[in-house]
Amino acid sequence: MNTSSETKQQIIDVADKRFRRYGFGKTTMAEIAKDCNMSAANLYRYFENKETIGVTICQMCLSEKETLGKEVLKREGLNAAARLETFFFEILQATHNLCANDHHLFELVAFISKEHVGLVKRHQETLRAFLAEILAEGNRGGEFEVADIVSTADTILLAMVHFCYPPLVMMETYSFEQLVQAEKAVVTLLVQGLAKH
Repeated sequence: MNTSSETKQQIIDVADKRFRRYGFGKTTMAEIAKDCNMSAANLYRYFENKETIGVTICQMCLSEKETLGKEVLKREGLNAAARLETFFFEILQATHNLCANDHHLFELVAFISKEHVGLVKRHQETLRAFLAEILAEGNRGGEFEVADIVSTADTILLAMVHFCYPPLVMMETYSFEQLVQAEKAVVTLLVQGLAKH
């Protein structure tokens, strides 16, 4: 017999597959329950509705990106410029891997972005804090000369949104390789602007 946490994880995994295949809007709780070999009534014991399942999936995805960010901050042997480039490359790659060939996932991302702005803002605040830490490191090491770290971190995050937000990463305008080259070019420009003169 599965524990409550194992059952919840099974529901999340099944719902994630269904959302990716059919879309968030076209998926029903009854279909998720059927895929889990349980009744819809039993499913409601674990999740209030489809929206709470979608929020949980998005929280897990955002948490994975934040874990990557923490790992980059702790990685040894990088100066601030290299850490900034690595940070955005890791986020871009994780976002691409998450969404590759899953155009239905955009529907869930769009829904969460609209209906759960607080979740998105908390994630942005976490990324902004990571960037502020990189900028402070650059200032301490004499690599950067940033007067207002928080404002600059916010500006950098806005400049790099194309490499962090799933619908923009998955636009068919650019291949992944082109996005990587663009990300590196933008970071190079940012580093030149941040450099101590």
